[in-house]
Parts: sequence; structure tokens; C-alpha cells
Amino acid sequence: MYGKDPKNGELLEWFLYTNLPINSLKDAIKITHYYALRWIIEDYHKALKTGLRAEDLQCKTAHALFATISIMSIVALRLVNLREKLRIAPEESAEKSGLSREEIKVLEAYLKREIKTVKCVALAIGRLGGHQNRAGDGMPGLLALWWGMSRFLTIMEGVQLATI
Repeated sequence: MYGKDPKNGELLEWFLYTNLPINSLKDAIKITHYYALRWIIEDYHKALKTGLRAEDLQCKTAHALFATISIMSIVALRLVNLREKLRIAPEESAEKSGLSREEIKVLEAYLKREIKTVKCVALAIGRLGGHQNRAGDGMPGLLALWWGMSRFLTIMEGVQLATI
């Protein structure tokens, strides 16, 4: 594959090794897409390991470990999904963020502001996780989203218990 060095504009050539057969341009494009997904998979593992601290679990059986990691995986996927939607379509409606309408309403009530877009959802969740949202801060990262989502899920649990 070829690309240009962003520093000096020189042509770069790089190789992508695979054990999958490449017999056509279509195959090569598919392998390149697989490689591009690698970063999302890395972030999923980071959410499991760093945010959810999966490596610190002290389950006594394989069954308990599997069950715990299965639940953690849903949370990790939800975080990565929110971050990806923020990156790809920040101005989409808040309902496209992966949060339910009820969750958006609770977030609006808790933060006392209207949540209209995916970007608003991510900033609100990030804010709960310690993201300052200053001019130069950029969007919240995976860890701020993790801490925010953890706090938000506790808030949601309180709301659900209060309505019983």
C-alpha cells in the first residue's frame, strides 16, 4: 500500500501481512477493512481491561468468570459504540447514541440541560466521568466515558428503584 508522509510529503510504501488469501482487489479491500477495525477491537479490550478492570476479577469458577465478562462486554461495547457514533455522526439525534429515550430524559433532568445530539450525550456522559469540556479539551475519551457511564448507570438504577 502507498501513502504520503505527512511531515515531508514523501511517498511511503507499507505492507500488511495476512494469512487470508488475496486473489483480487475485492479481497485486498476486505483485508484492509479488517485491519481498520483493529483499532475498535483494541478500544473494546481497553474498556474491558482498564475501565472495567476485567483482569482484577477474582471469580472462583470459569462459569462465574464467563458470566461476569459477558455482562462487562455489553458495557464495553456500549462505550465503544457511543465513542464511534460521536466520531462518525456527532450531530445525529440523541436517540442514535445508544441511550434509550428514558435514559436521555434522566440525563437531561440530572444535568439540567437539553440533550439533542449524539455529541450532547457524549459530552454529558463524559462530564459525569470528569471531562471538563473546556475549549481545548476535545471530546471525552474512552476512560472519561467509562467513568461517566458507570456513574450514570448508578443514577439510572436509583431512578428505576424509585419508580417501583
